[in-house]
Amino acid sequence: MERNDSDAVVVIGAGLAGLTAAATAARAGRRVVVIERHGGGGRARTDSRGGYRFNQGPHALYRGGPAWAILAEMGVPHRGHRPPLRGARGVRDGALVRLAGAPLARFTAQLAVASARRWSGRTAEEWVESLRGGPDVAGMAVRVSTYVADLGALPADLAITQLKLGLLRGVSYLDGGWASLVDGLASAVSAAGGTIRRHQTVTGINAVPGGWEVALSDGEDLRAAAVVVAAGSPAASRRLLGIDPGWDNIGPAVRAACLDLGVRGLRLPLVFGLDQPLYLARHSPPGDLAPEGGSVVHVMRYGPRDADTDRRELRDHARLAGVGDDHIVEERFLADMVVTHLLPDPRSGLAGRPGVVVADGLYLAGDWVGPTGWLADAAMASGRHAGTLAAGAGIGRPAYHRVP
Repeated sequence: MERNDSDAVVVIGAGLAGLTAAATAARAGRRVVVIERHGGGGRARTDSRGGYRFNQGPHALYRGGPAWAILAEMGVPHRGHRPPLRGARGVRDGALVRLAGAPLARFTAQLAVASARRWSGRTAEEWVESLRGGPDVAGMAVRVSTYVADLGALPADLAITQLKLGLLRGVSYLDGGWASLVDGLASAVSAAGGTIRRHQTVTGINAVPGGWEVALSDGEDLRAAAVVVAAGSPAASRRLLGIDPGWDNIGPAVRAACLDLGVRGLRLPLVFGLDQPLYLARHSPPGDLAPEGGSVVHVMRYGPRDADTDRRELRDHARLAGVGDDHIVEERFLADMVVTHLLPDPRSGLAGRPGVVVADGLYLAGDWVGPTGWLADAAMASGRHAGTLAAGAGIGRPAYHRVP
């Protein structure tokens, strides 16, 4: 069965990137249909367990970043809170140590004057080694801001940019979890006249005269002037494109092992590994993610190994921070969580990620696409770019198809 919506924009995927693209195109006056294989949200889902709301591992919205600006433009509300930094601790040689003091102050001062552009093409490891004193503090801060364990594989300019955004401008732990952003963006799509069709599967995209055809698993074919593929991973997107996008083996994903805990009766400080890539933070409070008297605590290792080893290490890290087994009400372990789908090569940096444009009227969006932003900032920045291009597709000019 063929449906002729040849002036429509079809967006594949209802995560942050896809919903941003859909809202952008719909607000520009285009007819938009979003096709989502599952329920939507992607890695911005929030799962509820016994009154505790777990994001997919620790999530923080960067204040003043691209996503923050896009949400404001679209009128998507989000209430959040800065994490309490006072009393933060580090772990070195298996013991808790204070983070405040001369090493942290010296690092913050050096970060304030660091130039991301000057370090373009080099690694975060090289930058950290160039700093005066406190390399373990600097390395810890880079890991917390980027989620990357291997600083030798991380672009230095990306690390510096994220540190400035996170440490100097701050982050926000969201009330209700990241599902609140998904719901807000979905509402923006609907308010602009767009349609979201969940639990439908796209099997392929084909070029047709005047536009594109999106095939669904139930036999329906959707005609469109433009298609935005926001299907999640590079591999999933490549399977759908139907043409050679001009890239392959573009780089590894960034991964982590995460232990999400719902606890009662605890007020915990931030506890970061200084000589190991470990993280612990209480996201609620300050965020509203737990029942009265409860807290949501995320414990994470940057760069997973095997599940049993990582889970034991994360539980040990939690105990060191003061989380006893009798405090835990709910627990979830994510053994191999994808944080972001592409770690760019230090030589090319973010500019080396695949571009938004695949062909005329065919676009990509995701946290691995385009030269702007990192994590959710990249997803939403590429989504806005793709949605803007899709909104202009087929207007006042003949459609054609090419791979740049």
